[in-house]
Amino acid sequence: MPELEVAADAASNRLYIRLSGFFREADVQPAIARLEEELKWVTPGFDVVVDISKFVPGSPSAAEALRRGGEMVKDRGRRRAVRITGGLVTGLMQFKRMLGGIFAEDDTVRYASSRAEAVRILDKW
Repeated sequence: MPELEVAADAASNRLYIRLSGFFREADVQPAIARLEEELKWVTPGFDVVVDISKFVPGSPSAAEALRRGGEMVKDRGRRRAVRITGGLVTGLMQFKRMLGGIFAEDDTVRYASSRAEAVRILDKW
């Protein structure tokens, strides 16, 4: 069963997202609605920690939803992101491919192996 956890931390102006499992078309709308709700709590210039360590490449409709979610995050004013990969290359590759053109793989993205490491990276960045 796929899971999406999204939590905004208004005090640090950070958004935490965890994607796990294989998303199907039926999982798309609730996931987008959840992301939209949490985006209300951050202000432009926020940072994002995205845990895709247990993300499994999903259906085409789920891929489109992930792209829409990325566009929502960009439009809201994301500054920097740290992606927690856990070493799963397949999920990371699809994630990068789906978000291609939305976010440049430049100085605004770093990678971590845990949430604690991701927070440390943002704190020092």
